[in-house]
Amino acid sequence: MREGLAAGVIAAGLLLAGCSSGATPTDQPDAPNRAAPPKSLSTSDPCALLTEDQRKTLSLDQEPKPTGQNGKQGCEYGSGTPGGPGWSAFAAVDGTTTYQQFAEANRGAQQLDIAGYPTAKVNDTTGCTLVVDAADTGTLRVSALVRPGAPIEVGGSCDAATKVVQEALKTLPPA
Repeated sequence: MREGLAAGVIAAGLLLAGCSSGATPTDQPDAPNRAAPPKSLSTSDPCALLTEDQRKTLSLDQEPKPTGQNGKQGCEYGSGTPGGPGWSAFAAVDGTTTYQQFAEANRGAQQLDIAGYPTAKVNDTTGCTLVVDAADTGTLRVSALVRPGAPIEVGGSCDAATKVVQEALKTLPPA
């Protein structure tokens, strides 16, 4: 009888240990609440995030250039003369970093919503970066910098980045 009781206690202990992860659901960080459908981040051309018409609407009059920024491959869009009045934006799809990872790595990031997509915003002296929860396994990343003398309708760097995000979300196909 003792052996049966001891075996039952051991089995119960193993069962409890196997079911417990050490963290309750309330200890886990909340996942972003995306109200819009996920987008496909598959693209062979990093400069296809904005169409020619979208670039014209945004007054991005320079030829887009594939480039990298912070280890991410994307596209540089520009307006005005390099180094002179105008603004520029870098846009990329990032299948390696989620919105949550970016927000956790940038604790000062402001969280907002753009067109139903949770977005983390970091605004500093190098411009404004928006990382958008556009897909389950990746993000849309846009960095913008408005230089002195840019047209007033562009607004600040975060206004410019938001406009690029809104247009790129229209271009990305559904997942």
